[in-house]
Amino acid sequence: MPKAPSVISRVVAILGAFSERKSLITIEEISAMLDISTASAYRYMSDLTQAGLLSRTSGSYRLGPKIIELEYLFQSYDPILQAGRDLMEGLAGFTGCNVLLCNVYDQALVNVMHVTGKHPIDVAYKKGQRMPIFRGAQAHILLAYMDIRKLKRLYESAIEDPAVAPDALAIGEDWRAFLKQIRQIRSRGYYVSEDQLQPGVTGIAAPVFGEKQEILSSLVLILRNDNPPSMSQSTLIELVAQGAKQISKRIEELSAGVACAAEPEGS
Repeated sequence: MPKAPSVISRVVAILGAFSERKSLITIEEISAMLDISTASAYRYMSDLTQAGLLSRTSGSYRLGPKIIELEYLFQSYDPILQAGRDLMEGLAGFTGCNVLLCNVYDQALVNVMHVTGKHPIDVAYKKGQRMPIFRGAQAHILLAYMDIRKLKRLYESAIEDPAVAPDALAIGEDWRAFLKQIRQIRSRGYYVSEDQLQPGVTGIAAPVFGEKQEILSSLVLILRNDNPPSMSQSTLIELVAQGAKQISKRIEELSAGVACAAEPEGS
C-alpha cells in the first residue's frame, strides 16, 4: 500500500501550484490536485492563510504577505548572498558586465541575485524565476557537479519529457555521450554558453560550493555579444572562477564559525 503524502509535501504542492500563469487557486482545484475532500482542502487553505502564506480573494487564494517577509529575510540575511554580494558588485564594476547568482534546490535552478554592470541586460530569467536545467551556462555547471546517480535519473526523466528533451539531447544523444560532455565541463571548472538563454548574450559560469564541497550555486557573468568588455574571454573566465572560489571559501569559513559557536564550552 503506497504511503500517504505528508502534510509538508501537501503544503509544498499547494505553494508549487502558483506560477506566472496561475496567480489564483481555488479550493476545488486543490481538492482535485491533492485528491482530498473539499473539507480537507479548505482546512489546508485556512491554515496557510492564517500563517500568512496565502490570502483569500473573492473565494480564491493568492500568495500571502508572509512570502514577501521571507523574501526580505532571504535577500537581506542569506549567508550565500552575504558571502557573494560585494564580490559580485566588484566583478560587475570591474568588467562592466552583469553578474548573476543562481541557486539550486532539488532539481531546480533559480536566479536569486542580479548585479548590473555598466551595460545592463534585460535578462530572460529575472530574479526569482526558475531557469532551464539543461540549457545555459548556469545549468551546465550544476549538472557537472551533481551526484552521478541523481544526474542519471534526471537525464533519463528529461528525455521522456517533450518540454526538456531537446535541451538534454543537445548535450548528449544518449547517457554515455551526455556523461562524457558533463565530465569535460567538470574537468575545466567553468562553462561558456552563447545564445542558449537569449539571442546575442554570452554567459560564463563557475561553481560555488558548500562546506562539504556540494554544489550550491552557479556564479554567472553575462555580456552582450555586440558590446563585449575590452578584456579577453580567458580573462573573464579566470575572474568568474576566482570569484566563485572566493564565495565558496567564505561559505566554508562561515560554516566553520557557526560550528565552533555551537560547541559547548570546555569541549
